[in-house]
Amino acid sequence: MRTYLIPLLLLISGCDFLANLSGENQAKSEFATLKTQHSPQLTFAVAPQIAWMPWYLGHEENIFQQNATKYDVRFEFISDNYQETIDLFISEDVQAVAITNIDAIAQLVQRDIEADVILIMNQSAGNDAILLPASIETNVHSLRGKTFGLVKYSSSHYLLERYLIRHQIPFKEVRILDTAPVNIANVFKNKQVYGVVTQNPYLSQLTDTGTAKILFNSRQIPKEIFDIIIIQRDTLQDYPAFAQVILATWFSVMERLQGNKRGQTLEALANLADLTREQYEGQLATTRLNDTSTKSLAAIRDRRIKKSMRHLRYFIERHKLSGEESFTSWVSYPGRTPAIIHFNGQPLQEFVVPETSN
Repeated sequence: MRTYLIPLLLLISGCDFLANLSGENQAKSEFATLKTQHSPQLTFAVAPQIAWMPWYLGHEENIFQQNATKYDVRFEFISDNYQETIDLFISEDVQAVAITNIDAIAQLVQRDIEADVILIMNQSAGNDAILLPASIETNVHSLRGKTFGLVKYSSSHYLLERYLIRHQIPFKEVRILDTAPVNIANVFKNKQVYGVVTQNPYLSQLTDTGTAKILFNSRQIPKEIFDIIIIQRDTLQDYPAFAQVILATWFSVMERLQGNKRGQTLEALANLADLTREQYEGQLATTRLNDTSTKSLAAIRDRRIKKSMRHLRYFIERHKLSGEESFTSWVSYPGRTPAIIHFNGQPLQEFVVPETSN
């Protein structure tokens, strides 16, 4: 009788164990769902620029939402024109935004908006340029007294001033017409200005048709103009998984650009940008993408960023874009006490080497 009793007891206890285990798993699943439902919706805003189209592909192919599910985050991706995305970040209607390093400092520091840089997407290597009419002969002195169309206090404005400094042309001898990016080609073709300072796709639109020629571009000031992803500091501290969703999506698309899906991925990116693949590749070649997590981590820890800041500091202070903030309060780097804009390598570090749970 005992011989049959022991297996029976084991079978009953095993069923209880499986039932308990199933119940625990269900409870965990319900808790995770409840946690996600009660967390705020976190929003990431990106403007439709050439080197930023991987974010649009991430949205188009549902990669963002797959990662949001994985990390238990309520996530929303929105697209708008560039300045509007920055304004949404300033008003705290979005919690993360794609922005240039220059605009991040010029527009956020004076407003005391604390934010962390979690990713340096790329470096401009010819994507920003000073353009002059292709039909005229120019020299350094021919710029004196001329008017240039550009977005005031932007990376374009910064690029022009770097050129003037190099060639010892006083700032007051060149006039600026504050021009929205979409109007750059028109003011140039209608001869409302002598030259323009812009980036792709407007740069290629003017040079590919033979209308304009490049006088100076960002390739000549390496590692000074670059694109970043910033997150509100409080949001990053409260919801670190938000950064992981963004990083995971970027590197998912970057992986495809390096593998046997490169051609297919470039076609998709070109379609989203309303360009041919050849046009898109040509424009993308003017930026150096940080396309792996280890390369990106090295970029955010690169001490040469500080050297670039010397030039940027002069630009910011000259135009009084930092308000009353001292230079030491503007920017900080990994391992330092956070300033208003902080290059934070921790999210990337956690992406590269995820913490193991017991």
